[in-house]
Amino acid sequence: MNRNPVVAGSFYPGDSSVLRKLINDYLQNAIIKDDQGDVLGVISPHAGYVYSGQCAAFSFKALKKKDFDLAVIIAPSHRFADFDFSIGDYDEYLTPLGGVIVAKDIVNELKDKYNMRTSIYANNIEHSLEVQLPFLQQIKPDAKIVPIILGEQNPENSKRLANILAEYFKGRLNKTVFIISSDLSHYYKSEIATEMDTKIAENLENLDINKMEEDMQLGYIEACGMGGILTLMNLAKELNYTGTTNLDYRNSGEVSGDYKQVVGYLSSCVYK
Repeated sequence: MNRNPVVAGSFYPGDSSVLRKLINDYLQNAIIKDDQGDVLGVISPHAGYVYSGQCAAFSFKALKKKDFDLAVIIAPSHRFADFDFSIGDYDEYLTPLGGVIVAKDIVNELKDKYNMRTSIYANNIEHSLEVQLPFLQQIKPDAKIVPIILGEQNPENSKRLANILAEYFKGRLNKTVFIISSDLSHYYKSEIATEMDTKIAENLENLDINKMEEDMQLGYIEACGMGGILTLMNLAKELNYTGTTNLDYRNSGEVSGDYKQVVGYLSSCVYK
């Protein structure tokens, strides 16, 4: 069973040649320093490419340096939260650039060993994972994926997922990357959004899980993929990856011209 694209032609171009050129332009414009050795994972936004595509390109530029063959993509469910996390049990995810093959052997093992479930209705309609795929196809066309959608996002679920992933993937980290799909604050004035999002960026740079959880619970910060961000931070702690760099930050106002209600976008990298 294949998973058909649901936001091709709206969040990103439905024409393959237009899409390929757009991503290549974004990647070319993403200039990053060469100090991210042995990348564990990245945080990448998931809005329409016109808003967040350039920001996302920074994360994928960092991933491009690593010789990986598997990407574990962790993305939030925007419509359903009646599950903890759901693994996408498809053969391929289709985009205008072709099919992205799911590592079915790994998916089956995760389901058997850790009782991970599949929520087809949540996976079928969710855009947050899909928008990462054309970028992945452009930088590593042969990479397979393990697609995970987060339902109920809380620190406990993030910790549990990080434990599972750390245990399962610790022997193949040299060939695996983790892609966390998340936008940041939603619909605040630009100044307030930047203030909130800067706190997230600082907590990330410090790999301060306690502060991130505390700021989230107090309402000082917001991110629709906070569960995935916390998963990556816990994973980094468990696997002893101590380097973090925020590669790019911007908000939707820079494109729309509306600075009264913006969405924040961050591109970050965790490495050895």
